[in-house]
Amino acid sequence: MTANPSDSALLPVVPQRAPSPQPAAPTLPPQPAPAVCAELTLTQLLARATRLAAEPGLLDRLVTEPDQRTWLPLDAGPGTRAWLIAWPPGTGTGWHDHGGASGAMVALAGELTERSIEIPADHVYGQAIALPGGVGSVRPLRAENGRAFGGRHIHEVVNESTQIAYSVHVYAPDLDLMRHYAVSGESLVLVGMETDRDW
Repeated sequence: MTANPSDSALLPVVPQRAPSPQPAAPTLPPQPAPAVCAELTLTQLLARATRLAAEPGLLDRLVTEPDQRTWLPLDAGPGTRAWLIAWPPGTGTGWHDHGGASGAMVALAGELTERSIEIPADHVYGQAIALPGGVGSVRPLRAENGRAFGGRHIHEVVNESTQIAYSVHVYAPDLDLMRHYAVSGESLVLVGMETDRDW
């Protein structure tokens, strides 16, 4: 009689051995959690920008143009985005936000002017935003000075001096969206946006 493999009653029973005990895996110390950029305070962001700005020979790494801004990506740690930016006289950014990311900027040389407002917490994107006096708050940013700002910050940064300026900028969480605005009387109106694929 031929055994049918599907009929277990006709197959020989092979005794099973208990598996040999395996040595226990060594216990490893827990790995430190990666830096979570969303938890960086504004003070920590400003400290990172200041540290980057103090790197020896940093300005020598950036090729500048006489009439337009140029920039160099920098490494500020996981989940952040950072740049060194050169600002020839008369150049600027236009009004923009950072898609909810917080940021910090430190001037290395020269002087920049920042005009800014904070987006109201209940703001609906696409609606006009009040811009007091048509300019918002105006502050200079001079060499070796810096400032940090939260995710509701809208600003424009310009070089209104006659000398080239340099600054370091750090954003967290990783900057992947910017919205652009135009001034209309005493309001800002949304005119476009770009993502990190555009940079």
